[in-house]
Amino acid sequence: MPENRRFVIGDIHGCIRTLKYLVENVLQLEPADTLFLLGDIIDRGPGSKEVINYIMALSVTSTVRPVMGNHEFMMLRSLEDEDFFYRWTLNGCAQTLISFGVDPSKVYDRDSVFQIPQSYFDFFRRWPLYEETDDFFFVHAGLDAFSEDPLSDVDILLWTRNEDAPQDILKGRKLIHGHTPVSLSLIHNRLLDPEVKVLNLDGGCVYNRYPDLGNLVALDLDQMRLHSVRNRD
Repeated sequence: MPENRRFVIGDIHGCIRTLKYLVENVLQLEPADTLFLLGDIIDRGPGSKEVINYIMALSVTSTVRPVMGNHEFMMLRSLEDEDFFYRWTLNGCAQTLISFGVDPSKVYDRDSVFQIPQSYFDFFRRWPLYEETDDFFFVHAGLDAFSEDPLSDVDILLWTRNEDAPQDILKGRKLIHGHTPVSLSLIHNRLLDPEVKVLNLDGGCVYNRYPDLGNLVALDLDQMRLHSVRNRD
């Protein structure tokens, strides 16, 4: 097996069984490998706490480089901002809170946020808004070619649906992002197009009730080969 492989995985959204199968059975991640994550590892799916614990454990044995997603950001801001907690309630916080043992009848009470151990918030606070290598730029949602300072525009980095990325920042690199669920066939077709500079890897794993979605997607960054697993949660 080649050494020092690099992979990136799209939005996980609490799908712990799917993630473990992808990492352990498909990618067969080794200590020498590097794993990039595109954010949104929590919310909507059934195992957010378990996903965080799993990624924490992987970080001990392999190099894991996550970027902040809008869902992690909402969870963090809910500690200090009631408006952000309300926004989080509209975006799947209930499943995350329940995974931490919160009474289901209390998940829309902001006090429930404080039942999550501080170590989990500390873990997310270490996540950057983007990651870079010589050949790739990783961000949760995207960049804005028309922003005065694209790398500091938090709303764009976490929430945009626009793929007009500024080439003066990319400098010929491919931008890899998630955030917007798309079909596996679209991801595959865009990967095969050499003109495409922006690649979305959100296969909508948690949305398995839709026939075109329900896939957790990984990309081998050195072979430019897609791997995917149907939702197993």
